Amino acid sequence: MASRLPESGAAINPYSPQSGTRFSVCRSLRERRRRRQGLVGSGRDARGVHDLARVHRILVVVDPAATEQPAVARGASVARRLGMELRLLACMHGGLPARLPRSADPQEVRRALLRRQLGVLQRLARDCTGVEVTMNAVWDRPLHEAIIRETLRSEPQLVMKESTYHPTIARALVTHTDWQLIRDCPAPLWLVRGASWDDAPRVVAFVDPTHEHDKPADLDRHILDEACTLATGLGGEAHAVHCHDGSALFATAGGPAVGAEIEALGAELQAEHAARLRDLAAARGIDAARAQLRSGPAAEAIPAAARQLDAQLAVMGAVARSRLQDAILGHTAEQVLDRLHCDVLVVKPKRFESPVTYRPQATDFMELH
Repeated sequence: MASRLPESGAAINPYSPQSGTRFSVCRSLRERRRRRQGLVGSGRDARGVHDLARVHRILVVVDPAATEQPAVARGASVARRLGMELRLLACMHGGLPARLPRSADPQEVRRALLRRQLGVLQRLARDCTGVEVTMNAVWDRPLHEAIIRETLRSEPQLVMKESTYHPTIARALVTHTDWQLIRDCPAPLWLVRGASWDDAPRVVAFVDPTHEHDKPADLDRHILDEACTLATGLGGEAHAVHCHDGSALFATAGGPAVGAEIEALGAELQAEHAARLRDLAAARGIDAARAQLRSGPAAEAIPAAARQLDAQLAVMGAVARSRLQDAILGHTAEQVLDRLHCDVLVVKPKRFESPVTYRPQATDFMELH
């Protein structure tokens, strides 16, 4: 069921036990057994914060070597306001030093290093006041698979990871691990850009109601569900934006007569796109004033819309594609994510299953919690 913004503008916490929703962590033993044996990938639909049939948890990926932890700060803030549990994860994914004393036991060395990481997590947890915090330190690789495996184990409704935006160059640094998580993480992925948030954050959902880019129809509804639920719970405001690029149509115009026909056709298409956007947004409780159609290429129109609306969070969809499609479309996606100044939440279709297996592939896997 979609979560809609209250007409009065009052903040309603959809995660509160007083909401009447019953939480359950029950799952069939057969499915759990198949997961442990590595027979399935995610083993669950790619749901998100609006799905309340599970323990409400945020998984935050921590870089223990970093001096600042914007993802932990954001995760604690969101968890506190929504009444969610916070789980901190530190991953060690490299090898041991090449030269160890002969008497050194590699397993004990790994355990000692993980204990050190666990100590870092414990210090961070002490700063997360008013939030229930659990933590886990794992030795697993590659990094994105380690994060996804923890996602499969702990079943969070959100995964948060830092992805810093640099205002001096007006770009974010989206790493290889970020891209792998965007493609394969079964839970909604929240990339934290580090900027401070308003008390009532503006959440902007970027949708494609005409499915020009081959997105499944239910993905747009899923995007709006996530945006509306977060905006409601955080006491903010949800907006819906659709970017339509009609430049290819106008490029075909020949003479003045043909140009006039093309212009009329373009206006008709604009009206159709706007109507579909309004209908899609209205079904999720977003009025016409907060449903905007923007013109231009996505790589330019999406970041511009986010800035003009002063978005604190942009909610977007990701679709599993072939490697060839990744190569063709990846440049546009990279431009969009690089230019967005605000936090980004990437959601998958509900029936998405991660290709990453539940069982660790590394023979030296280890975890402490």
